[in-house]
Amino acid sequence: MPPFSRLSRTGTVAVTLSAALTFGFGLTACAPDASAQTTNTAETPAALSKTLPGKIVYTQLTTPDLPKAKAFYGALLGWNFQDRPVSRGHYAEALVNGHVVAGLVERPLPDTANPPQPLWLPFISALDVPTVARESLQWGGKILYRPTVVPGRGEQAIIADPQGALFAALHTPHGDRDDTDDTAQGDWIWHAILTPNPAASAGFYQKLFGYQVEDAPPPDTHQRYILDSQSIARATVNPLPARLPPDASARWIGFVQVDSVGSAAEKAVQLGGRVLVQPHPDHQNSIIAVLADPSGAVFGV
Repeated sequence: MPPFSRLSRTGTVAVTLSAALTFGFGLTACAPDASAQTTNTAETPAALSKTLPGKIVYTQLTTPDLPKAKAFYGALLGWNFQDRPVSRGHYAEALVNGHVVAGLVERPLPDTANPPQPLWLPFISALDVPTVARESLQWGGKILYRPTVVPGRGEQAIIADPQGALFAALHTPHGDRDDTDDTAQGDWIWHAILTPNPAASAGFYQKLFGYQVEDAPPPDTHQRYILDSQSIARATVNPLPARLPPDASARWIGFVQVDSVGSAAEKAVQLGGRVLVQPHPDHQNSIIAVLADPSGAVFGV
C-alpha cells in the first residue's frame, strides 16, 4: 500500500477553484482529435474490452513546461512521446511498448497568489459520466468541469470529492484495455487516495463507481481500505500523513513500475526532481518512493 507523503498543504477551496481554471480547460481544449490517432498508438480490437467501471484507465499531467516534463519522464521512466496537434496549447502522449500510458498537457499556471501545484490526474472508467457527475454532487463532491465529449477520447468530467481530491470520470466508446498481469518499466501499477477521512472517501467512490470496499489487512484494518472492481484491486484509500493539518485536502497519487526504486529516486534528483519520501518497504513489502518532477507534480515509483 502507498506511503504517507509530504505534499502541499493547499486547502480544498483554493485547490478546487483554481484547478477548475487550469486543469479543466487544459483537459478539454488540449485533447487530441480523433484524426490525430495513428497506427502506432491506436489500440487494436484485441487489446480493448468492454467498459470496466472503476478501473483507472488513463492519467494526465498538467504542467507549465512540457519540454522539461518530457525530458524528465523520458529519461527517468523510458517513456517515448508523440506530439499531437491541438486547438490551443501543446499536448503529447507518452507511450510504453507501443501503448499510451499518459497524456501531458502544457498550461501556464494562473497568475494568482496561490496557484495550484501541477499534478497527475487519474481518469476512472464509468458507464455513464453524466450520472457519475450528478451523483457526485448528491454525495458532497463538486463538478469542476461538466461532462464533455472530447474527440478521440470519449465523454469525461472533472470532479473534486468531498475531501478535495481531484479525479476525472471517463467513458470511452471503444471500451477499456483488458486487465493483464503483465507490467513493464514505465507502466502505472497502482493508485491511492490520501485523505483525512478514509471511511468517508471509500464510501463516496463506492457510490459513484460501484466498488467493492474491503478493509486492509491488520494492523491497518479500519484505517485503510481497498477499492475493488471486476474482482481486481484498483486502489487503496489511506489516511493523510499526521504531519499535515486536519483540514488538508485529499489527493490521488499514482505509482509507476520501475526496475529499481532506489536508482529511480537517485536519477530523479539528477534530472531536477525531488525525493519526497525515501525508498522504503510498504505494507506489502514492496519497495516504494514518492517523487516530484521539476515542476512539482507528485507521483510514486
